[in-house]
Amino acid sequence: MICARLMGLAERVGLPIDPPRRNANSRLALETMELVRSRAGDDAAANLHHAVSRAFFVDGANIADLDLIAALAAAFKLTKHDVEMAWQSHEFAEAVDSAIAASRAAGVQGVPAYGWPGRRAISGMMEPEQIIRSLS
Repeated sequence: MICARLMGLAERVGLPIDPPRRNANSRLALETMELVRSRAGDDAAANLHHAVSRAFFVDGANIADLDLIAALAAAFKLTKHDVEMAWQSHEFAEAVDSAIAASRAAGVQGVPAYGWPGRRAISGMMEPEQIIRSLS
């Protein structure tokens, strides 16, 4: 039921999607995004997030795979060694944990989530009209 709803919504808004048949632990990807943020800034981290999301939701890739994440991070001048060392040391674990705590405090209960300054976040798949109503 959730899969059918997701695919229907994606089709209506023109997004390519092939929902994964299994879930993957995204911790490696999240910590790597923080590594990218530290080296190349927020825009680069957002671009890696987009690439990881596309790999998972469109290509059905395993985003817990070090080789995949390293290949995606290469676009930001990171080597597999850079990604592996940051992952093994968990140098960016605290940044990820802090972001998760902040999102929970803001009311995020799932993904996708939408937030505006001074307001509680809204979470979950919804039609564009629902998002617009939430802004009112």
